[in-house]
Amino acid sequence: MTRDKMLEAATILFTSKGFDGTSVREIARKTGVNVSLVSYYFGGKKGLLEALMVDFLEGYIERLEEAMKVTHPNAFETMMEMAQSSLLYMQDRHLRARFVLREMTLDSTLIREITSTYLMKEKHLYSMVLKKGMQEGVIESAPLHWTIMHFRGMVLMPFLHHQYVREVFHMHPQQPPFVMLYQKELRGWASKALLKKGFIDESFNSSIQNAASH
Repeated sequence: MTRDKMLEAATILFTSKGFDGTSVREIARKTGVNVSLVSYYFGGKKGLLEALMVDFLEGYIERLEEAMKVTHPNAFETMMEMAQSSLLYMQDRHLRARFVLREMTLDSTLIREITSTYLMKEKHLYSMVLKKGMQEGVIESAPLHWTIMHFRGMVLMPFLHHQYVREVFHMHPQQPPFVMLYQKELRGWASKALLKKGFIDESFNSSIQNAASH
């Protein structure tokens, strides 16, 4: 579809040249369409930016909600499902993820207006699962805001700081093996940071034992 092609072209150009450094004409040229179609579909460059971010964030929230519906023995496993779903979603559209996450760090009225609803929804979903885990006696009681910030930061880090991960550690978050390896490390961290003392993460211990036996 022409609309999707324009969003992809804008993602590439915005990522490499920045929003302000990219013209509507360049987006149209890269898409192979008349410049008037950008206004027709999006009303201009700002409308295109909004559509790009909304499409990504709506998909991201949908993945979190779907992960919460998967049956698991406890809330900790639900948190791990949410992390895996988020990582795979960002990996599948890694360029868009990098751009959107970068834009969300800017102190911009436009970006705040676009993202605030989705960020509050994200906070609400994580809060629901963490509260359930605390009630189950699986997750350690702790201030929700700190726990969410830490967990969310770990999940988003490879795509928010893609250049750092690639240049310093020579890892490539967009490549399939990365999510599997990163999720294992994330689970190890989360087991220590979130699980209530005395609750053993059998899945993580099994993976460590299997790795040691090979």
